[in-house]
Amino acid sequence: MIQPNLLEIHKRTIEVYEKHASAWDEQRPTVFFEKNWIDRFIACLPPEGEVLDVGCGSGVPIAQYLLEKNFQVTGVDAAPAMVNISASRFPQGKWIVMDIRSLSLSHRFDGIVGWDSFFHLAPAEQRAALEVFCRHLKQNGALLLTIGHKAGEVLGMVDGQQVYHASLDPTEYDEILSSAGFAKITLELCDEDCGGHSLLLASGYKSKQG
Repeated sequence: MIQPNLLEIHKRTIEVYEKHASAWDEQRPTVFFEKNWIDRFIACLPPEGEVLDVGCGSGVPIAQYLLEKNFQVTGVDAAPAMVNISASRFPQGKWIVMDIRSLSLSHRFDGIVGWDSFFHLAPAEQRAALEVFCRHLKQNGALLLTIGHKAGEVLGMVDGQQVYHASLDPTEYDEILSSAGFAKITLELCDEDCGGHSLLLASGYKSKQG
């Protein structure tokens, strides 16, 4: 349940990214502080495997790096302006306008990454999205997400506009994904080497439906 005073900000998330896509892209840090975790994610994947980047933004630096490593990248984002930027930069990828909450692709992937995107969902939406991610993973697939270091709702900023963020308690992520069939789950909270991000890396997915 979203706090009533945050509900309208949550509803405007896509609108903010659509209107401020170019500014967001220009203001994004150019230092690739995510690299260590993306490399750990890659280590869980088969060479040249298929990766779904949910909330791909402008494609830099994560989708770009995955493409450079010869992965087949499909990026989805709810803001058409973001998808347009990614598509213009990296025509070798596949780019789709789609809301994470209504993710429905007739395909499974070796890995799914949701960097600085998944945490825009409300707690109930996150629980539902985790189930949807599992349905889009191949056997032995991996999942990398940025989360919060504790349960709660906070506000962030995008080009001077407020945006909504939320997190479950990290132990709940662990419980959900363990029950879903992931063999290994790594949680790193407030990683100083990654800009203070809190990370969740789940690997060795075994679908209970075969």
